[in-house]
Amino acid sequence: MIKRQYNKTINWIEKNRFKLLLLSTVLTLILPAFSGSGILSEIIFVVTLSFLFIQSTVVADVKKSKKIMMRILVISTIILIWLKPVGYDSFFVEILKLSIFVSFFSYITLSLVRFIARSKVVTVNVLITSINIYLLIGIIGASLCLAFYLIYPEAYNIPSYMSPPKFEHFLYYSFITMSTVGYGDFTPRIPETQTLAYFLSITGQLYVAIIIAFLIGKLLMEGDHKKNKQNTDEIND
Repeated sequence: MIKRQYNKTINWIEKNRFKLLLLSTVLTLILPAFSGSGILSEIIFVVTLSFLFIQSTVVADVKKSKKIMMRILVISTIILIWLKPVGYDSFFVEILKLSIFVSFFSYITLSLVRFIARSKVVTVNVLITSINIYLLIGIIGASLCLAFYLIYPEAYNIPSYMSPPKFEHFLYYSFITMSTVGYGDFTPRIPETQTLAYFLSITGQLYVAIIIAFLIGKLLMEGDHKKNKQNTDEIND
């Protein structure tokens, strides 16, 4: 009975893996903003981020032989994420953590891109995956920006109400840069971060243009295929 329920739960998670990834990503982005400041906000953020890491392993395009290694990496990263809320703050740990963020989410993003490229029809999962990719690019950008800030504290003009800046603030900066909104309250100061800013902006704009063109192309091909099949059936009749 327990085994059957376990298998049923695993199958449900697998079936809804892209929706759950979107849910975990959105929660990571929005919940900290509504939890105030201080330790509560920090704990909520690391909980949602931990959930995001766990769910990412479900959608990852990984061979069975490497899944164990990925799980070990995720567990180790979650431990690193929880060090800061429990009072252990270290420059080395922060840089290591952000390096893992960039590497891990880049791999997950590539896995999602492969899933879309292999899809023959535009389904709900394909649309959800295209959203997931954009959000993960924003998280990767925020991780890079925060890493630059930790190495070069003068790298950004940061408003006083964001001082000292947290990961959530760099998420804000990353997404407004990708969307080219650029409110002007949070700006890069040094050449390295200015370069990263325009790369984020270009990436955000190109991704939107490419994914829209790709999905429309898929829909047109699907429509042509159905039309040709219908014509063939009419000829056979």
